[in-house]
Parts: sequence; C-alpha cells; structure tokens
Amino acid sequence: MPGNVKDLSAGTDYGFFASDRFTPSTGQAAPLADNIQSKFWGDTPLDFVRWFDKIWHTGDPAQWGPFVFTSDAVMIDSTGTSSGAAQAASDFLLLFKYFPSLRGEVVSWGQNDREIFINWRFVVAKGCLVPVIDKFSFVKGLVSFRMAYFDTTSLLSYLAENHGSGPLVDYFVDRFVETGKGGEILFAPGLLWALLKGLFLWSDVPLEAPTGLSATAADGEVKLTWNPIPGAVSYTVKRAEVPGGPYPWIAPQVKTTSYLDQGVVNGKDYFYVVSANSGEVLEPPATSGN
Repeated sequence: MPGNVKDLSAGTDYGFFASDRFTPSTGQAAPLADNIQSKFWGDTPLDFVRWFDKIWHTGDPAQWGPFVFTSDAVMIDSTGTSSGAAQAASDFLLLFKYFPSLRGEVVSWGQNDREIFINWRFVVAKGCLVPVIDKFSFVKGLVSFRMAYFDTTSLLSYLAENHGSGPLVDYFVDRFVETGKGGEILFAPGLLWALLKGLFLWSDVPLEAPTGLSATAADGEVKLTWNPIPGAVSYTVKRAEVPGGPYPWIAPQVKTTSYLDQGVVNGKDYFYVVSANSGEVLEPPATSGN
C-alpha cells in the first residue's frame, strides 16, 4: 500500500466512534443477540419489525410509549435530537396527535449485530406517501437509539399542494417546540419558514387577526363566529385543549365568518384561534398559539 494509506478491507484498525449526540455509545448499540428480547416483541429482529409494522397499520399508538425506551434513549431526525424515554416516545406520539388515522407500512428491513434498519412509508394525505428509513439500536429489550431519514421532497410537495397549511405543518411546529424543551434543535423553525416562503411565495403582508370571536356550545358541537377582515379570502380555525396551545388546525380555509365545530366532547373545555388568509396562501402557524 502506498504511503500512509491503510488497508481496511480486512477490518483492521476498526473501532467505534466516540459517543456523541449523533453516535450511540457502545452500550446503547450493544449486539442485537443480547437485546431483542422483551415483553413487547419476541426474540428476533423480525418480531420487532412485525410489532413496528402493526402499529402503523392499525393507527393505534397505545403500544408506543416511554415504556419501550431506555431512560437515556437518543432520538435523531430532521427536526432535531432528543434524549430520555418520555421525549423519545413523544416524537412518535406527535404523529398520532396530528394524524389520528395515520397509516403506514414496512417495505423492507435489514439488520446487523447491533442495529435494525426499517424502510417504511406513511400516508400523509391521499396520494402522498412519505418514505422513511429508521435505524434502531437496543439495550436489554428496549429501544436505546433511533435515527430517522425522511424523504423531504415528498414533504415539501405536500406543503406546496396545501399552500403551507395543514396538520403536517402544525406537526413540525409542535415538534420544533417539543425538541427545544428536551434536546437540541437542528433546523430552527425560522429557517424552515424562510425556505417555504422562498419556494412557494408566501404572503409578505400578514392580515390582522379577526375580532369579535365568540363561541356558542350545543350538544356535541360549538359554533364560532367572528368579524370579517378586509382583504381576507378565507380563515383558518385552530383548537387547543389547554390554554396557550399548541393549537392544531381543524379547518384551514373557511370561506365565511363562522364555523361549526362538531368534533368536541360535551363538558370539555376548548380554546380557539382564528386567523385571516390573503389569497391562497396561509400565514405560518405560530409556535405559541397567539
């Protein structure tokens, strides 16, 4: 071999990288043979893949909580990093929050002695399938490390088709906020909005918020009314279950100054925000819900 170039074909001088926010520790990435055994899945990597696939087919997040992660679990995706079992679980539960009828499927999978790679896709909207590659490591039958790779082209296409509105946008905003609480944000929300404005020509002149918002409750429904805003061609209605939000959207482009919310439960408190839209383009949702 010429000069100082080493022949690595036989695996000589190979070692794990030092643990950091992007790389699991040796303990977190322990061999699968020691770790794919728990009450949640069986004794083989395939059992875990089947368990993972079933959750997305049924759209039921009940089996996905902090109890399947180690206390120091690390999660990494395009929106940031987070650590700890509770934060790790919330990364997934946010998807079900904004997409309660979410469906997905595992396309293929592979493994080595330390990791499982799952190639899957989920349905964001009709005709929009987003490919995802997830890498999982385990410790004593619990997920200790996960890194996800999203097909951002499909996501941006969805945002363009929906004029930058919809549950996917609100999911990302909420995810930014939650990641900021428990981990490190890799892509700041302001950077995302700047990208979208540049791609899709978002309006540079935001409209003022409608005044006179009132709510009248009835059996299983709430009727909202508000004053019209000059220049508005539609309104976006958002609803939260706690003061201050987050406020997921429930109606992105209401053409009148009233809306009948029929997705409520009698006796439960709800909090609403209405914003005005100029043209076909919506303002980016605020992280504070104000």
